[in-house]
Amino acid sequence: MTDASDQGAARADNPRDSADILDSVWDNVEEVVAGSLLFKSLNEEGRRELVGRGVVMVFPAGYVVLREGERGTDFYLIDRGVVEVTTVGPSGAPVVLATLQRGAFFGEVAMLTGMPRTATITALTDTSVVRFDKADIDNILNRAPAARRLLNTMVEGRARDTFEKIAREIERS
Repeated sequence: MTDASDQGAARADNPRDSADILDSVWDNVEEVVAGSLLFKSLNEEGRRELVGRGVVMVFPAGYVVLREGERGTDFYLIDRGVVEVTTVGPSGAPVVLATLQRGAFFGEVAMLTGMPRTATITALTDTSVVRFDKADIDNILNRAPAARRLLNTMVEGRARDTFEKIAREIERS
């Protein structure tokens, strides 16, 4: 098992430097949540509550963050870095569905539906994300119907896009 220092995480020998690094990370998290299209409809209190419930995770380039077919109840918001979203096509080869970066999110389909993950997410660059548990997201979205409607609309749009990309892959085969 590798620890965070083996994955290129920032280390500080001085505890004060560590506190400064953490403050900087949380400032970025607050900024990315406030700037996220999905969470813009939340009031300031809702955004603060959401940030307080998030867990920051850091992944090195090449790391598979989520794997298609796995069970999952977490939702991820990208703080920095770039991830690639792929699914297995009819030929068994991966089909690239999207490339996501700061402010984008993933993991929402499994979180909302309880179904297995519909795609694999791989960090293309060193990436930091904020992970939210289903219960925390549900708690916030139950009080913010506009954000819930937007999330559902985005999930439907991503599903249509996935079907179209797979259909094109079938036509090429």
